[in-house]
Amino acid sequence: MKIEENALIKNSLGINSRCKLLVTIESLEDLPKLKSYINGSKDYYIVGEGTNIVMPNYFDGIIIKANFNHIIEDTENNILKVGAAFNWNNLVKHCVSNGIYGFENLIDIPGSVGASPIQNIGAYGSEVSEVIDSIDCFCLETFQFKTLSNSDCKFTYRDSALKDSKFLIHNINFKINRNSSIFLNYETINKYIGEHSLSSDELSLKDVSEIISTIRSRALPDPNKINNAGSFFKNPIVAIESINFSSYSNDKLILWEQDNKLVKVGAARLIELIKDNISKHPNVSLYDKHCLVLISNGKATQQEILDYASEIKDLVSSTFNIDLEIEPNIVY
Repeated sequence: MKIEENALIKNSLGINSRCKLLVTIESLEDLPKLKSYINGSKDYYIVGEGTNIVMPNYFDGIIIKANFNHIIEDTENNILKVGAAFNWNNLVKHCVSNGIYGFENLIDIPGSVGASPIQNIGAYGSEVSEVIDSIDCFCLETFQFKTLSNSDCKFTYRDSALKDSKFLIHNINFKINRNSSIFLNYETINKYIGEHSLSSDELSLKDVSEIISTIRSRALPDPNKINNAGSFFKNPIVAIESINFSSYSNDKLILWEQDNKLVKVGAARLIELIKDNISKHPNVSLYDKHCLVLISNGKATQQEILDYASEIKDLVSSTFNIDLEIEPNIVY
């Protein structure tokens, strides 16, 4: 276990954030020792690579980081055991190289493996919940080890029971699927295939991952080059009859039918339609290639980022009668 005082908290939004205490867990034997640090205290937070959080400038508590970086194939049980600190994109590349299906559409999503199930990361028609068998955790309430099944996690769109829970994830058990089952039923994928005169039936696992990577790079900035936390708002699911179409007609929005009454609305299109009404902020702006992405020049505070997001939410609400929900975790 490594203890640091007044430590910097790495985060992809570039917020200059520090914490009272940074505790890095380096072995399973370290986990029970956390009791002496956090027992009875609510002021702690678990971080991975900091790619999906909006940090305060100072966190007056304990930041916990788990440094489990293993990847082990359990052939007997058809399971891939991966440590929480293992880089997500490296896991995807490993699976593609080793003929393991189900990860390819999730390539180039920044962050750690341990953070992936918390908000059920997803992209291009796939979600991480589809490839998770179970999750090995340490409960910071009972200070006991626990394994959660896929159903225990209660995965939904960009959410799970792990969000704001007391569980520190140290290992995720992924299903190994070597049967060819590529998912291509997504608008931008089909458009790319058509534009390049490709045959869907002839695409390999590697081909699909490269196509997704190319599509993604055109729309989303690399957080190592431009400060951002990925998609900042969820695509809202609402009753179609509740949407205000007085300013923009139905065909101006992107709508995915969920059932007879509900639709998922493309949040990026909503923001694109109102973006000219957003006031200029000195340190925060929209990424010019994707309206779901808020970017920072590295000088923004948490409050500046949240104020900018709040203005966008207010404009979308007043224009469309749709409430946007922030996707990254906000740490206070």
